[in-house]
Amino acid sequence: MSVTSFPQRGRFQPFAVDRILVDQLPSSLGTVEAPERYTVTAVFTRRPLPQEIALLQAPAVAQQLIDAGYSRVTLSTTDRRLMIGNTNLHELKVGLARLIGRILEDIGNRVEVTGSAQARDAAEIATRAAERTEQVLMEASEIDFSPRVSHYT
Repeated sequence: MSVTSFPQRGRFQPFAVDRILVDQLPSSLGTVEAPERYTVTAVFTRRPLPQEIALLQAPAVAQQLIDAGYSRVTLSTTDRRLMIGNTNLHELKVGLARLIGRILEDIGNRVEVTGSAQARDAAEIATRAAERTEQVLMEASEIDFSPRVSHYT
């Protein structure tokens, strides 16, 4: 089990894997009865955002795994866990873990950029609404209901 510290970006920690849940590995590992392939359960550094989960399940991610030679490997999420199916510790050690790390980093960056753009758009909309409200208040304050016309305005 490794303890990795990730620097925080923006409001969130990076979308990454923190560690493998060793107690979720097959108990027969290290014996002749050990399965060749199994599901490795890992814990994310934080709870994934819905957009990150959607991007992780996109066909492009499966294609990246296939292109890198991991055609049988599957990735799915359960709460704060990444389920890496049809793999083994050796495969993760010799390259699959790095590939998954890059995939998660890319997804996290894409969601962060999208979130930043949405925040900018929301700020622009709020600014326009405030300007519009100010204009309406100014026009309303210039209305005079007095029965006499003032010669001073």
